[in-house]
Formats: sequence, C-alpha cells, structure tokens
Amino acid sequence: MQNFDFSLILTCSINPKNMPNLVRSDKDLRLSDYKKSFQFWINHKHIKKIIMIENTGYDLDYFRKIASKLTDKETEIISSNSNESFDKKLGKGYGQHLCLKEIFEKSQIVKNTNFFIDITGRHIVKNFKKILDEIINERPDIYLNLTDNLKFADTNIYGGTKIFFEEYVIPETQKTDDSKNNIFEKCVAKGTLKALANGLVLSSIPTYAEIEGYIGTNGKKYSQNLFKKIKLLIYKNCKDYFFKHKKY
Repeated sequence: MQNFDFSLILTCSINPKNMPNLVRSDKDLRLSDYKKSFQFWINHKHIKKIIMIENTGYDLDYFRKIASKLTDKETEIISSNSNESFDKKLGKGYGQHLCLKEIFEKSQIVKNTNFFIDITGRHIVKNFKKILDEIINERPDIYLNLTDNLKFADTNIYGGTKIFFEEYVIPETQKTDDSKNNIFEKCVAKGTLKALANGLVLSSIPTYAEIEGYIGTNGKKYSQNLFKKIKLLIYKNCKDYFFKHKKY
C-alpha cells in the first residue's frame, strides 16, 4: 500500500438522553456496539491514526486502556459533554457537528494530518481496505457519494482534506436542524457543492460500503443491498468512462 497519511474519526454518543428519532437509544446496547467496532478499528493494520470522541460524558476508561497498549498507532480519546449543550430538537446530527468542531479545534493529531475519514463509531465497514485503496488511487479532496439530485450526502463513511472539513463541513453542519428538515446529511451535501464550486475535487462514485451494525433511527440491523452495490458499480464505471473520454 502506498504511503498515505490519514486519520480515522469515530464519533460516539453512548448515552444520548432524550434524543428524538432514535430507536437504538439504550446506553448498554450502544456501548456494546462501540466496543465491538472499536476493537475492529483499533486492530485494523492499515489504520495508524484514530481520533475517537464521545459526546455524552460517559466513562471511556475501557477504550483508553485498549489504546494505551498499542505501540504502532497514534490514538486520541476525547471525552465531551456537548450532547447536553443544545436543544434536542436540532437532532443528533447537530451533536455530530459539535463533535467534528471540537475535534478540529482540540486534536493534536489534526495538526499533523491532512486527510480524514469519518465513520459512525458504532459501525464496522467490512470492506474498508477496498475503500481506502480507492481513496489512495484517486487522491480526491472529497470522498463521498451525493444522491437525491445532489441534495443528500451518505455520511456513514466519507472523507476529505482538512480544508474540506474545516471550511465546508463544519460551517455548513452548524445549520443542522432536524425540526426544519435540515438534517446533517443535507448540510454536508451543501458544503460539498460549495467546496466543488471553489475548486476542490470530488471522488468518483464511492464503492458500496459493507456496513456491520445497527441503524440508530430505527434500530434495525444493516443488511447488504446487492442491487445498490451493483448500481453504484455501474454508475462509477460510466462516470469514469465519460470523464476520461474528451469527445463526450
């Protein structure tokens, strides 16, 4: 694998009290999810930097003890209580915004890293190596999939440069307000379009992420959508073809 310096961001909310539109809200279930995924990511041989942030003030000793035993990775475990600092009608996506804001203001890893991959902390991405290879080969400024006529960003796993996060994602997601249907994913999409207008480069259509975990909003386990996987592959190949042939 080519040398590519990046950091994984894991955003966590173990005890999201009174958060609306969240079925998988039991703190013990969520803690179990986070423990399982953390073990996966911390042991992934292609990940050398990890920033984990938890926004409900939960005890993170379990994660810190595991991280302290590793000599081949740079890790930061950030504890925050920002989930109690805003009106819950804004939704969990606003909490995600605050997590990113705090990371880019306080993290030491951020100071020496230029590319970041943000993943929901409860989830495992089984084909992460393939996705990482794609990022390394393309070296885009932004790696994500825009859908719904460019109005929705798939933020289960997405990435970008420090400029993308600091100048576009964080300022735009500050406007997240679920009560007005201005959800986090729509804000990231808007930020992405602004970044593209200013010259940042978007990846080709990303590989379908094979996620293992539970969906927070409905509590259901992720199932692999073969149709979507094939559709994204076809879209990707078509886009690559037309963009590489000037006569089109």
